[in-house]
Amino acid sequence: MISKLLFLLSESFRALFRAKLPAAISSITIAIALVIFSLAYFSYVNLLGYSYKFKSKYRIEVFFHNDLATDDARELFNTILISDGIEQGEFIDKEKASELFKSYFHEDINEIIGENPLPMGGRYDIATDYRNSNKMRRMVREIRRLEGVDVASFQQGIISRVDSIVENILGISMVFGIAIFIIAVILVSNTIRLIIHAKQETIETMHLLGATNSFIRFPFVIEGIIQGVLGAGFSLLILYLLRSLQSYLLEPLVNIPLVEPANLIAYNFIFGLLLALIGSYRGISKYLP
Repeated sequence: MISKLLFLLSESFRALFRAKLPAAISSITIAIALVIFSLAYFSYVNLLGYSYKFKSKYRIEVFFHNDLATDDARELFNTILISDGIEQGEFIDKEKASELFKSYFHEDINEIIGENPLPMGGRYDIATDYRNSNKMRRMVREIRRLEGVDVASFQQGIISRVDSIVENILGISMVFGIAIFIIAVILVSNTIRLIIHAKQETIETMHLLGATNSFIRFPFVIEGIIQGVLGAGFSLLILYLLRSLQSYLLEPLVNIPLVEPANLIAYNFIFGLLLALIGSYRGISKYLP
């Protein structure tokens, strides 16, 4: 059993060595595909993180009817505070509203008008899972229905724009990634087909000697796996060089903290093997059904 396994492995390496150029092209194609996947994933993770940080600065602002008593206003504030999606809030009484007016307009509302006509209200921070325009719009709609609420709003335009940018980048990355994936699969399968075509006589002889399709197929699958591992290795090397270049050239000029996904190495090997196995199976299936 061990000698048979060693024979199959040696056949895989010999075939791969004989088809050096196609195998190298296949591995490099896998590496390019993995680099693009990795950069797209890296960009998406960081963009998503920054979008959440960006949107965390925005909140729902609510103003109550001006004739509402302080106790009733505070009770209404607490009712909204326990709503789904509200993380925390700040109650704004008339005194606090006057301070905010002064900080914005550098004028004292009491001196201008002689009294404080500003309404009470509240500012509410949104939970992470609710920081998108659709959910915040629904929350604002529910708050407006409460008795005593005059105005409820959030900076819808900015948040909608951020959501749109994230979705567009994800969509473009997915389309581009699928195209690269298909190209990589085709190149790997064509490499395997070239190797099989060059060994047609050997395969026919092995069939005559009673070898099963599984026995003949095994070395080609191993070849695909080797190409996938090599591609993943090349990809990680390129990513390391890009990271070093970014640290050397960009960080001294623009110090932007970036999140480096911990599972990036594992994903490279998983997707590299997946690309290789799909390509191998596609290449083998034409000759060994």
